[in-house]
Amino acid sequence: MKENKQGAIGLTRRAALRIGAGTLLSTVVAATGTRAATGTQAADATEQKRLSISFWIWALWDTGPNRIVNDLEVRVAEAVERGFNCLRIEGGAGITHDAEGRPRGELEFYPVLPGHDLLTRGQQHMTGGRVDLLKRLIDLCRVAKRYNVKLILSSWYYLHTFWFTDKNVTAELLGLPLEKRFMYFARGLDRILEALKQRGLADTIATAEIFNEVTGFHGKPVDHEEALGFLQTRHPDIRFSLDTASAYIDPKFVPRNAQVWTYHSYYLWPVYGLLEQDLVDGDKDLNDPAAYAPVRRFLRRDLVPFQAILDSRAGRPPIARDWYRRIWLYRNLDPNAMPELERLLQESLEKRIDEFKQSATKAVKHAVKLRDEVLPGIPLILGEGASYCADHRLRWEERSDAYWEVVEHAARAYREHGFWGAVARTNSGPEDPVWHEYPERLRRVNVVFLGEKP
Repeated sequence: MKENKQGAIGLTRRAALRIGAGTLLSTVVAATGTRAATGTQAADATEQKRLSISFWIWALWDTGPNRIVNDLEVRVAEAVERGFNCLRIEGGAGITHDAEGRPRGELEFYPVLPGHDLLTRGQQHMTGGRVDLLKRLIDLCRVAKRYNVKLILSSWYYLHTFWFTDKNVTAELLGLPLEKRFMYFARGLDRILEALKQRGLADTIATAEIFNEVTGFHGKPVDHEEALGFLQTRHPDIRFSLDTASAYIDPKFVPRNAQVWTYHSYYLWPVYGLLEQDLVDGDKDLNDPAAYAPVRRFLRRDLVPFQAILDSRAGRPPIARDWYRRIWLYRNLDPNAMPELERLLQESLEKRIDEFKQSATKAVKHAVKLRDEVLPGIPLILGEGASYCADHRLRWEERSDAYWEVVEHAARAYREHGFWGAVARTNSGPEDPVWHEYPERLRRVNVVFLGEKP
């Protein structure tokens, strides 16, 4: 595939506004042609249009001069040019309003591990600042509506978002008992949706999740069902989703009133085992040179001690253990060793390409089977996938035809099995290098999933 240089698809604000006006006109013409349909029928037809999803997890926080997603108009227009019609984001439930329903307004946020965390993909823009999340979400929905782009709202709070949120809010939300978390965040989501409805923007929401990757630290399935029931009563015009980290889940944890099932499939992440080995998920002492001896040639000579990574978060709630270890590893990559590492990763993927394709397809078939058994008839969405959290200085994925062959294979499987929506890959937002350097890669995967190419 032809390489796309930096800025191959770049928009000025004026150009973005022209695209938005054209999209709005097309939407009005289409709506006029279907005016005979009932409101419910029109809503159903709109909801069933396939969603090509860009992963914008913390885009609402990325605001201020020279920040990547500060100009929402330009970034949404660029998303459309790359074939996306939906954005999956952290919507701020639990954060935007307090327990009494009062908007919290502008809040401070902080770097995760100051001085160490900006090399990992997805976090290179999280440098701290102040933001009014509700205002930013409303602004994003207004822009998205002009471009006929939908949003999927979720919350990564107990998994990731607490890493950098306002200290008082963090103390409050981490202090919630397990049995209250689902309903507290459901009420927070309800307040956000009410704010959008008051402004005529609720139709930008394709579906909403109370939590991303639901696990035991969110509460029990019965709590989840109660919270979903509350939202469905309050907002019968919006679908509410179950989101899980994998297709391979225990059915006893599935709320039987979920209206959409979103799952994640990181079928290409194992290729990084060549570097990560058991350093991220294992229990080796990273202060011991023997622990990382097998990959020492890829690491900088002046190694940042693991203890320095831990100390950078002193006085704040700890993040998950594997994330300290992952950030330590990529923080210590030697730029001079990256060409060799990229070559080895590329060769490994090429040797295992059939294995990775089969892994993606196997998860699709399992998800369909489990859905049919437990939640028959509800739509399926692939909400995260491929690979994710490596160093953003590594660009072999973007250049590799074999990598994108696997991603397109997965997109084709999602389409053929009737998925409502799918991400091309998790690394598909404006902060990721692929956005400007290889936009055609993203566009091709999206048109494959949407059925515009075989």
